[in-house]
Amino acid sequence: MPRPNLYICHTAYQVLVEMVRAMEDTVAPELILSSVIPNTQELAGRLSATGLFRCVRVFDETACGSAMQKGVVRTLLLQRMMGRRNVEKYYGFSIHPSEYEAIYIHNDWSVLGRYLQDLKASYILCEDTMASTCRASHPIIEAQRAEPHFALRQKLGYGYLYWGDYKRVAAVETECAAKTSLFPEKLREDSKADRFHRLTEDQKALIRQVFLTQPLPQNAEHAILFLPRDFVPDGLLDAETQQRMFAAVAETYCQGGPLFIKTHPRDSFDYSALFPDAVILERTMPSEVLNFALPFRFARAVTVESTVLKALEVADEKLEIPLDQALALLH
Repeated sequence: MPRPNLYICHTAYQVLVEMVRAMEDTVAPELILSSVIPNTQELAGRLSATGLFRCVRVFDETACGSAMQKGVVRTLLLQRMMGRRNVEKYYGFSIHPSEYEAIYIHNDWSVLGRYLQDLKASYILCEDTMASTCRASHPIIEAQRAEPHFALRQKLGYGYLYWGDYKRVAAVETECAAKTSLFPEKLREDSKADRFHRLTEDQKALIRQVFLTQPLPQNAEHAILFLPRDFVPDGLLDAETQQRMFAAVAETYCQGGPLFIKTHPRDSFDYSALFPDAVILERTMPSEVLNFALPFRFARAVTVESTVLKALEVADEKLEIPLDQALALLH
């Protein structure tokens, strides 16, 4: 009997990736969401409603205490056993690798990643973001491989190894195999950009069902997308000046169609108070939903002194306004 895949996610972007992958699976997969994802339970409910997954589980990773051992002897003798006991006994959570065709995880340095290593499970390491392996240098991986007795630790399974160096990693996905020399024997090219570009209209609607929590306007002709950046934490503006500046930018550059606001996930300001007539998109919604899953394009996308527009494909015009030019609108 065919077995399902298991997907383990720690970010909304990863959920999007595994939704798209699940659309191509012949057997409905299972999904585990880490509780580090905002509004996890609500997201799990919307994912279950799609019918794409056999089941969706949430693991409270933020409450899971550490079972890390100190010293070589305790690590060699007790690490795997104590790590499994920590997850299974104290948190009532378990994974049975033999039940799955393959296990996919994006963050193997997490509690769930260590738990897979405690189980001696084979898994496929996915990318945190598109093209994350396609860089000239990888200092975190290089530092791990420079640690004392790395090869012996890898062979014996001493402690934990991350980012694809664990010996039972079956494959490491990359956006483009030609752009990286990492893991030549394990590398698997899987372009998420290609997957997103292949989405059908029905598949896009299913993605919107999960990531959009309010209905889109029926008429989105000449729609404007405003992507504000929070300057207050950097000490560049005070909150009142920033709000006045954003209002002035919207008044000057965001006219002619319905206004959409998409903020950075860490931006906690309530933009619905400043723009009561705008469609406020979920701050945790992956930007790829904008690029690949909306039923329309934007006539213009606007931001203030930010690089967020560089990867945006869904706007006919992209306008990045320097901060001093935006502030000049207040005079």
